[in-house]
This record gives sequence, C-alpha cells and structure tokens, in this order.
Amino acid sequence: MRHGGSVLSLVAPATSWGLFWGGWAALIPTMQSDLGLGDRQLGLALFAVPVAAVPAMLLTGPLARRLGPLTLPLVTALFALGTLAVALAGSRWTFSAALLLVGAASGAIEVALNATTAAREALTGERLFNKVQAATPLAMVLAAPAVGLALNPGVSPRVILVVIAALVAVSAVLAIDRRRWEEQDAAEESEPSRDLHGDHAEDPGASRRFVAILLLVGTVGGTVLLMENTVEQWGAIHLRDALHAGSFVAACGPAAYMAGLSVGRMLAQWRGDRVADRTLIAVGGAVGGIGLAVSAAAWSTASTLAGFALAGIGLAPVVPTLLAATGRAVGPRRRPHAISMVTTVSYAGFLGAPPLVGVLAGWFGLSAVLGIIALCGVLVVMGSQVLRLLPAVSDTSSDTSEVGR
Repeated sequence: MRHGGSVLSLVAPATSWGLFWGGWAALIPTMQSDLGLGDRQLGLALFAVPVAAVPAMLLTGPLARRLGPLTLPLVTALFALGTLAVALAGSRWTFSAALLLVGAASGAIEVALNATTAAREALTGERLFNKVQAATPLAMVLAAPAVGLALNPGVSPRVILVVIAALVAVSAVLAIDRRRWEEQDAAEESEPSRDLHGDHAEDPGASRRFVAILLLVGTVGGTVLLMENTVEQWGAIHLRDALHAGSFVAACGPAAYMAGLSVGRMLAQWRGDRVADRTLIAVGGAVGGIGLAVSAAAWSTASTLAGFALAGIGLAPVVPTLLAATGRAVGPRRRPHAISMVTTVSYAGFLGAPPLVGVLAGWFGLSAVLGIIALCGVLVVMGSQVLRLLPAVSDTSSDTSEVGR
C-alpha cells in the first residue's frame, strides 16, 4: 500500500492548523474593534487559549490510546467548530468561550498529530515528522499576508474565519485514515503487561526513571519553543526598536524565521537520515543560537532578517527529531502517553516566552535579552545527549514496519 494517503492525512491538519494561527494575529485587532473590547478584556479573552490547551494536551494522550487513528480527525473537527464559534461570537463572553474551545482543540491537535505521526512512522517505516511539521510554518507564512491583504479592502474578519473553518473541516475529513494501528493491536496481544519503558509493569522504579527521561526530553523541546516564541512575539518589535523598521519590514522578522523553519525541516526530511539524531539536535541548537545572536546584534535590517532565518533553519529539526526518537523508544501501547508528555512539557517553553522576555526586556533591553535567549542554543546542544538515556527501540516484531507499504 502506498504511503501517500497516510501522509496527506497528517499534512492536511498540520496545514489547516497553521492557516488559522498564521492569520490569527492579523485578525485580532479588527475582532477587538468589532466586539468593543478594551486591552485588558482582550488579554483575558486571549488567555483562554493556553488555559484550555494544557489540560486538553494531557487528556489527548489517553484519548489517542483508546481511539487510535480516529483521534486526529475528531480533534481537528473540534478545531473547525471552535474557529466557526469565534466567527459567530457577538460578545466578550461568547468570544472567550469560543477561544476556550479553540485552545482545547489546538492543544489536542498538537498531541494527536504527533502521536499519529509516531504511530505511522512505526507502522510504515517511513520518516514523517519533519515532512509533516514543515507544513505548519509554511502555512503560517502564507496565511499572515493573505489575511492582511483580505482585510485591506474591508473583508469582514468573520468571513475570513468562516473560510478558515471550512478549510479546517476539509482537513478533518482528509485526516481520516481507515487503517487501524495494527502494530498496536499486535503488541497488546503479545505483550499485555509491558509498561511505558518497555519492561514489565512490576518495576515501578524503572517506570519512574523513564518518566523522568521524558521530562528531560520535553525540557529540551521546551527550550527550543522558548527560542521560537521569542522570535514570533518579539522579533517584529526588535526590528522596530533597534533598527526603526517600518511595520512591513518588522513583520518580516517572524516571517523569515517561519520560512527558515519550513526550509530546515524540508532539508532534514531530505538528508536528515544521514545524520545521527544527537548530531542533528546538537548542530541545530548551535546554528539556531548563532542565528539569534546575529539578530540580537542588529547590525542591519538585512543581517537581522538573515539571523532570524538562520535560527529557523537550525532549530527546525530539533523538536521533530525529539518526538520521533520518543516514538521509537516506547512500545505502541504507551506511545500516545509518552508523546503527550513530551509535547505538553515542551509547550511550557512556548507559554513562558512572552512574559519572561517581557520582564527581562524591562530590565536589560530587548536586544540584550535576545542575546541571552540565543545562549539557550547551548542548552539545546547539551540536551542532545538526553537521547542516550532513551531505551532501544521497543517496537514489536520486525515485520511491523512493512505493514501498510
């Protein structure tokens, strides 16, 4: 059997997820005006997204274990409903409630997409993480200016959101993969008592050690997402303040980083199998840190944009590689739980970036803080060694990799 259908079922929701979040920043000011929200009211409403995302991420691992391949289309459909609810919101309270649904579905998609990608890698033997995760930043880069152009002639943000909701709904249909996770079925029949770490459940100490390892893997991922969200949230402000860039050029900072992410993941998909995972992560952390340091120096607009792009290229394969290694390190029955844990811990870095950078920037200045964040690349390089702690591949028989070929 060809892999094409399986890849499309993963790339489609990854793309639609990126379309929403890529265009969302451009939609927020107009939505604020339409709903008559003050800055404080808007901030509290937007906080609904992370508040709902974290518990949803924790719950999606057990859900994926129970529902298997049905999980991704289900939560993607929920995301479509959330997007439509935002479009129809007519007050502060309905807007906040809709964002709670968007946040929960968005967090669930992250875990479901990663768990499904890991299952498909184990099932088919094909490397998929970089290919799938390249779609999201590419969609975000394309969506942001497209939404901005649509808003200029006066198109309602609600109409744009309805269109995005329809595209997300289509991706939910495309995400349906009727093949069961046969590898999981076989593993549960042959090894019903195996625990998260691949050994027998009677050894709780080994289980706790493996949970600690997963937390370390997630911390490395969180460091990368801290660096990433710093660029996304503060890159444009850095260009404006340090180089007096106009609004369009300033917006190119985060866009250059996102473009670098897409390019870096495509390169990793193309040639990443020739490099050991630890090396890929270490080199990525070093290149990402250098790129951010160049941007922090702000020698010129061109060098700053180039630094952001270089940071994106370097950091691009780190999180996909961590997730793929985690997926290979556990048996299929516990894989969704392990992926959920790593994804959720990583997300903490993404959430922590805006307030952390804001507080530090108030003390030292934004350029200096970007230089400090660039040093996180050193932590990523050191963190690459955490892969040594992961157990050997604990998947079932060798012929499972041929299922679905």
